Amino acid sequence: MSSTFILSATLPVYFMMVAGALMRRFGWLPKETDAGIMSLATRLLFPCLALERIVGNPALNDARQVFLNASLGFGLVTASIFLSYALTPLLGIKRGEGARTFGLSTGIQNYGFVAIPVIEALFGKEYIGVLFTYSLGVEAALWTVGVGILTGFSKAPWRHALTPPVLSILVALMLHYAGAAVYVPESIHKLLGQLGACAIPLSVLLIGATIMDLIGTERIRWNIVISSAVLRIFVLPWSLLLAANFLPLSLEMKRIFCVQASMPAAVFTIVLARHYGGHAATAVLVVLSTTVVGIFTMPFVIGFAMKWLGV
Repeated sequence: MSSTFILSATLPVYFMMVAGALMRRFGWLPKETDAGIMSLATRLLFPCLALERIVGNPALNDARQVFLNASLGFGLVTASIFLSYALTPLLGIKRGEGARTFGLSTGIQNYGFVAIPVIEALFGKEYIGVLFTYSLGVEAALWTVGVGILTGFSKAPWRHALTPPVLSILVALMLHYAGAAVYVPESIHKLLGQLGACAIPLSVLLIGATIMDLIGTERIRWNIVISSAVLRIFVLPWSLLLAANFLPLSLEMKRIFCVQASMPAAVFTIVLARHYGGHAATAVLVVLSTTVVGIFTMPFVIGFAMKWLGV
């Protein structure tokens, strides 16, 4: 797969973010609409996407692979969070000044609305259903380990992991293994596909608008900016690549890990930091720095990973 093709698949995602940022800048996408858009995306559009991409997907017929994907989603993200947190004393980030938030935000890459369009453009829509099985483990890690590192693990709201997207993935998997695909009328299949296709552009536009809101809001702390970019883009991806190289993963999952290895920090970690007593300014800097660096590195990281793994 040529670097030009990979670049053509990744650039539209960032162009969409820029469009969302400009819409916010010119007042075409006001903050008052954010909650409604996100509710629409997570409660209706994403569940439709999950049902359409999972039910009847032959890449998910091996339940053992699905379990392995989810387990790796939890295990790799957990390891990344703890490693990032453990390195904070060496990076000059003190506890009470963003150390725990740095561990959380640097340790979790974007596994959703930024990754989905890139994976679909590179490999096809059936890969999205496989990505969703990995996302189950990431969500579990996010709400247990991720929030736990901010609040204390006894206070982590693990029940919040059962979000509408997670529930829709679980329901879709149950329907898939029950053989429900043959009973879904073509008209319903098309409806789910059309509604699900709306989830990605709406969400990416909103991510771009959110990033525009964050620009210039926090004092730059260069140790956080540089160290988060180095860890998220160049160091932590090796956990994904080594897992893909040595574990019995499917071809689909190995290719998905190549894309996941290139992803910046997840924007949602800013929300978690604000809501659960973290250091929101640190999360903002991590997201902004890794996103800016990711614009330039994503095609090259994906290309290198695919060549190194031979996929």
